[in-house]
Amino acid sequence: MMVGPTFYSQTTIKGHVVDERGKSVEYVNIGFEEDSIGVISDVQGYFEITIPANRRDSLSFTHVSYQPTMVSYDIYSKKSELTVTMLNKVVELNEVVVGKKNRPRTLSGKSWVNVGVVAFIGDNKDNNKYLEWGPIFKNRKDYLLSDILLSLKECTFEQCTLSFNIYEIHGNQFVNILNKPIYRIVSPADNDKELDISPWEDIILKGKQQNCICVSPVNTKGNGAIYFSATFKSSFVRNSVKGKRRKMPICPAIVLKGCEL
Repeated sequence: MMVGPTFYSQTTIKGHVVDERGKSVEYVNIGFEEDSIGVISDVQGYFEITIPANRRDSLSFTHVSYQPTMVSYDIYSKKSELTVTMLNKVVELNEVVVGKKNRPRTLSGKSWVNVGVVAFIGDNKDNNKYLEWGPIFKNRKDYLLSDILLSLKECTFEQCTLSFNIYEIHGNQFVNILNKPIYRIVSPADNDKELDISPWEDIILKGKQQNCICVSPVNTKGNGAIYFSATFKSSFVRNSVKGKRRKMPICPAIVLKGCEL
């Protein structure tokens, strides 16, 4: 008896991501490790992902405030709708002391020259919303981050939610040092403004450590684009879902300020 190859049809899964209390988790990265498949949950934690035939890997769910969660093929393949519960990340907070006379100083971007604009273009169905982009930097001493400054040239979306991530670079690995997400909602009313974002947590930038700060549009209303001032600076464009990245000689002109520890 001859047995032919087994074929699997593609699977479309709709789902909802919640925390331990059943509260929706917004903007969760969902996909396969080092793959071309991935989506981000919406502001209410809902998502839809189409998985090609013959894929049997576990589905990965990641968010800066929660522990990574894996859902096996045996589970998601049997359900058209899925509820995924993410566990809170356990964080040990250290006391941070900054001298009263220690005012914030510019850590990165002080002498950058604007050379035009860079843009994220497309609606929510385009892969652009999964890209994050930003400069590589290193400081000689330890600093407490106080401000993230970004020059918005033009937003043609009705509304756009920007997400910021800060990574320590260890070889080929990007380690996110945030414990809470950093978001900023912008609209055409913010055109030609310098955005000033202050983190909700104490973020320590270690001295002599190579870092990368990235900005990404994670949610948009309507069709459009968002443009930022650009500068010549070594940077990474990174897929926030898949983790794949490439180095670039130009990037959004993101300026960081902080206090020396």
